[in-house]
Amino acid sequence: MAPFGFGKNNEAAAEAPALDLGKKAGTISLEKGNRVTIAKTPIITARCEWSSNTDYDLYALVILRDGTELVCSTFGSEAQPVPTPELLDGAVRHLGDVGRGQNGKAQETIEIRLTDQIEAVVPIAYSAQSNGMGSFRKYGVSLGIDNGSGTSVTIDSANASKRMSVFTVAIGVIRNTADGVVVESLETYSKSLSEFRPAWQNGQVVMDAGSKNIFK
Repeated sequence: MAPFGFGKNNEAAAEAPALDLGKKAGTISLEKGNRVTIAKTPIITARCEWSSNTDYDLYALVILRDGTELVCSTFGSEAQPVPTPELLDGAVRHLGDVGRGQNGKAQETIEIRLTDQIEAVVPIAYSAQSNGMGSFRKYGVSLGIDNGSGTSVTIDSANASKRMSVFTVAIGVIRNTADGVVVESLETYSKSLSEFRPAWQNGQVVMDAGSKNIFK
């Protein structure tokens, strides 16, 4: 997967409405601000990839139809110190923290079974505090969404952030709809030096509005 990037700030990311590409199959590259609908299958995977020279993490906000917000993660936060890598009886499951990986690339994967109670899943890439400074562009972070039936969506950009002090990015939103799985590219990132997680408010991702990450 190609390195993926981010908008210049949260406000800029919210300015333009998403361009709906309709329902598609096959290999899809999704630009920032666009969305696409793919066929719903029993398991949707969200896979984040980066250079093995650093330790990134993939986690996800899981939004239920009753408004409840859960977090699927292999590490905790101040509000939720115990990691929750598996939610909803295994409907959303993190396949494990891989650390720095080997052979030049590392990746982490979240398996998603879109049950009726799940409204949306928000994959998030995080640079552990122990990494020190380093940009998402430098380490080539990318995200792939796959339905396991021949359709994959890659979120990337030619405008990857070079900022060395940004630790978190909300990559996109996976929405569970009657018409299929809607994948929307967000590419919004945290404030400089912020260790606060994003939160879901009024149907949108709000950066830095969640709990503070525990040191990792």
